[in-house]
Amino acid sequence: MANAASYGIYAEMHRLESERKVKLTGYGIDAEPFTCRVAHPDEPGKYCFPPIASLITGAARLMLALLEHSITELGGTYAMEDTDSMAIVATEHGDLVACPGGCFRTKDGQNAVRALTWKQVDEISNRFSKLNPHSGDAGEGSILKIEAHNRDPITREPRQLYCLAISAKRYALFLRDETGEPTLLRCSCPFCGRKNKPGVTICQNKKCARSVCPNNEEGRWSEHGLGHLLNPIDPESEDRDWIAQAWLAIVRRSLGLSTGKLLGFEASPAVGRITISSPALMKPWAQVNKGKPYAERIKPFNFLLSAHVKDFGHPLGVDAERFHLVSPYETDSRNWLKKNWIDQYSGKQYRVTTTGLHGDRHTARVSTYGDVLRKYESSRDKVRGCTRQCV
Repeated sequence: MANAASYGIYAEMHRLESERKVKLTGYGIDAEPFTCRVAHPDEPGKYCFPPIASLITGAARLMLALLEHSITELGGTYAMEDTDSMAIVATEHGDLVACPGGCFRTKDGQNAVRALTWKQVDEISNRFSKLNPHSGDAGEGSILKIEAHNRDPITREPRQLYCLAISAKRYALFLRDETGEPTLLRCSCPFCGRKNKPGVTICQNKKCARSVCPNNEEGRWSEHGLGHLLNPIDPESEDRDWIAQAWLAIVRRSLGLSTGKLLGFEASPAVGRITISSPALMKPWAQVNKGKPYAERIKPFNFLLSAHVKDFGHPLGVDAERFHLVSPYETDSRNWLKKNWIDQYSGKQYRVTTTGLHGDRHTARVSTYGDVLRKYESSRDKVRGCTRQCV
């Protein structure tokens, strides 16, 4: 209850936009404070008190630690864990599962981990019933819920799920048929994005009405690290099924299966959409707006395109830490490589390219969707304590 209702006020911080780094005093576990310079300082909220906030989330981590101990004392392991969940490696009868880095070996010599049985997982869940703080109807059952997608949505029979986990927040759950072909857990139509209930064979969107085969009540793939990008197939669409297509390609590669022409957008620039929500984002457009009628100007709260420069792709002579290319909002992806882009910090204009390894004095080498997905597939989440991207 405390985690759900009270955590926010004790951890509330307000980001302050700043055009230059500001000197601040920091307080931590050391007896003496320290000073540092940051680009966008945070201002504490009215009730901000990090020690209490950390205790609330620390209690959630304690629950995960108890769960991890319950699993490992049985010789098992887990594929990944997040804030309040864990994917336990389990099969119906429990056996060795091939896994790189595992401390066991299968009969054919592959590294492996030991899977618990489904019954053992149920027993672990039941153990956590003792920690249920509620009374009455709410106090019945375990606080450790076994998710419904472990069962077939039609027959309600248990089914074997598979998990590809790159990191805590980058994972996908899938099924495999008799031939080993993977299928993501999903309810949305792959053509229009409309959610359909399991058992439906024709998409319920009358404008689509294509053949579908939903196998779950919801999609079970992560959008973390990709959700900021526009749909590369149709930038005007809010449909996120392109991420499902990307995950299916990642899963197939990990299983040694062909991806064929599953994806057709890898060469397009990876572009996101941002809003002019601060003076710092509005400032670069002063020169562009000069002399234009008001109706044709870039104005506060307009949408902008945001490009992502590839590693070592910055124009020569710029400060990579203070370089961000933006452009007036444009949904025709064919024009993204033809137009001029403006650096948010200097106001200078640059062109972009998706070829070569680096940029030149007037051109930035931006990442493509293919570049992003390759990096996404091989990189774990990193938290670095001295950058603008983390708190």
